[in-house]
Amino acid sequence: MWSYHLTDEFTDIAAEQAILTSLMQSPALYWDRLDLLTPEVFTKEADTWQALALALETDQPHPVPTDWLPAPDPHTTARRLVDLHQRRLLAAAQERLAQALFDETTPATDIVTLLEEETLRVQAALRNTTTGRLQWASALLPQVLADADARRLQRETTGSAVLGVPTGVAQLDNLLGGLNEGLYLLAGPPGMGKTTLALQMAAAATRDVPVVVVTFEHAPENLTLKLLCARAGVNLRDVQRGYADLAKLRSAAEASEPMAQRLAVVEGSSQLTVAQVRAQVRRAMRQHQAERCLVVVDYLQLWAKVAEDLRGNFSMRERVDMLGGLLRELALGLHSPVLALASQNRSAGNYGNGKGTAALDSLKESGDLEYAADVVLFLTEAQERMATPPARAVDLTVAKNRHGDTGKVHIPSDLVVDSWALIVASATPAVHVVDRRSQRTEKM
Repeated sequence: MWSYHLTDEFTDIAAEQAILTSLMQSPALYWDRLDLLTPEVFTKEADTWQALALALETDQPHPVPTDWLPAPDPHTTARRLVDLHQRRLLAAAQERLAQALFDETTPATDIVTLLEEETLRVQAALRNTTTGRLQWASALLPQVLADADARRLQRETTGSAVLGVPTGVAQLDNLLGGLNEGLYLLAGPPGMGKTTLALQMAAAATRDVPVVVVTFEHAPENLTLKLLCARAGVNLRDVQRGYADLAKLRSAAEASEPMAQRLAVVEGSSQLTVAQVRAQVRRAMRQHQAERCLVVVDYLQLWAKVAEDLRGNFSMRERVDMLGGLLRELALGLHSPVLALASQNRSAGNYGNGKGTAALDSLKESGDLEYAADVVLFLTEAQERMATPPARAVDLTVAKNRHGDTGKVHIPSDLVVDSWALIVASATPAVHVVDRRSQRTEKM
């Protein structure tokens, strides 16, 4: 196997030592160049940089070797080191591509996919230049005002309020303002219909943005079949048993083509990382020339349980909280909504001896997950209302909304999700789930 070390070609030890000497001699430069200079910029002198940074921030002396000379132009030198760091990222990507290219066991099609993923990974790294930086509000005001002006113009042009990604549920969109940048949790006990509702939201969102569904519970083919059966009005079991109306399925497949071209599925595994999902989402956004995307995760606790990169010495609760934080970072980095399904504790969920509550502290294996989320939705079985069989009364509750109101959402009676009709009782804003395929109640 060939071995490549292109990253070694993009280092400048003398420049690293020169900028450190300049910072030691003129501490004010440290605060001026802090946004550019990070430990990753340095290859050999990273430890010296961190020690010098600590000394400068605590007003402690930290001499550098006397034979080090200061940079003639510290600003130019700092920018050069940043450029070299970015070139090392590109070189590392090229190394991985070269290794795959000369590996005869790797199909060429996989190399093309790897090329796209590496390109997106480097682009994401180059874009991530503002995190952790000091940004004065005065510098942000023009951008904020320009965004407000653009939204006002859009509202006047269209005659409609400017909302985020549509969910297909008008009252939920009005309450939340659509799905906007941030982490959304859809929680509930097993069999309450979380995946069903998430798929409905995903299908509705494809009218506006591409959608990437990350699934740990269903095979991609199974999710696609569920969507197709919903569109065709065909019983999923009929397909599995060979009794399906193929004409209806083919007609539904043709009608679903626009939606299907904008909805992709990523099958989860213990090897999958949030960084890999980010690369795939950016790939989808680039393919559809979209500025945002909807990411659906089914479901959060299962991903945290199997993810090898989160194991280490962490407890399950810590892994869930860490993954929640990473998913919120993903949403903010993509300027897009991330909808993550979550399970409830047995004592709170409507199974075992649970009471079916919509309490924020009922999220399973969570310590701080509810604080990381921008919006938390709960699907629970209604306690104060009975449904006429084959219906089942279900409440959809907005328990947390960082940017607006909370409450229960009125679902229109003509909404159909995977052939399950969500029907609202006339007296209360609750959701009834009806299985129109077999005319009986069925847990998802």
